[in-house]
Amino acid sequence: MSVIETVRFNLTKGTSEETALAAWEGTLGFAKAQPGFLSRRFAIGEDGACVDEVNWTDMASAKAATAAFDPEQYPELGALMAIIDMKTMQMTHHTVKGTSD
Repeated sequence: MSVIETVRFNLTKGTSEETALAAWEGTLGFAKAQPGFLSRRFAIGEDGACVDEVNWTDMASAKAATAAFDPEQYPELGALMAIIDMKTMQMTHHTVKGTSD
């Protein structure tokens, strides 16, 4: 079964939704290049909290992508890191057990 990765975080002070979306879009190439990548979505809640949801084929692919996430090696990741309030960031991985598809 596939894996859902969620990264929940608040934006750094003064970051607009437009800036956040642009930073997220700037990392799509990195995500899509990772083995096992299926899809990705970005959402901002009414309270301003963000969710970056990535779907992977399996847990090994999800964990490998997490390990590969290195802004020094992939400078395009830097803009995303700059908009994340790291004190609020939480990443989780869930194995899909059921689906309506």
